[in-house]
Amino acid sequence: MKKLLFLFLLVLCCACEEDKSVDPTLMPEATTSGQNTLGCLIDGWVHTSGRFGKPYVSTYDEEGNHYVTIGADAGVFSSLHFTLVNPRQGAVCTYINASFDGVKLEDGEAYITRMNGTIISGTFSGGNVTEGRFDIRYSEESEGGEVIY
Repeated sequence: MKKLLFLFLLVLCCACEEDKSVDPTLMPEATTSGQNTLGCLIDGWVHTSGRFGKPYVSTYDEEGNHYVTIGADAGVFSSLHFTLVNPRQGAVCTYINASFDGVKLEDGEAYITRMNGTIISGTFSGGNVTEGRFDIRYSEESEGGEVIY
């Protein structure tokens, strides 16, 4: 039984793609060039994407609103997600449905510094989330739907 457990753990560890060149203890720079970064402080602790894959963006339209969901893996078993409501470049918007590790976070606000259909960048904060920033390259479908880039 111990050999089977060891083999399972070995396969699990080998299956994870980890980019060790990304330091998960440092916040990414606030950029607007599509660097595929996302990071924030939650209760004062740094959580960033990059080491365990790129952040993703999905978009959809519903009831006259445009929604942009942003998410990223921040660890082997950790992920951060939130949804921007009607984001526009140069404007503040609300973010909703925020969660970290499956735990709901308070809604907050985001300031969109760049949004042109291929790059979305901005800052966000709310509740126990502070100093959030994202800069993600994506492709927006004309009729909504999930888009991962």
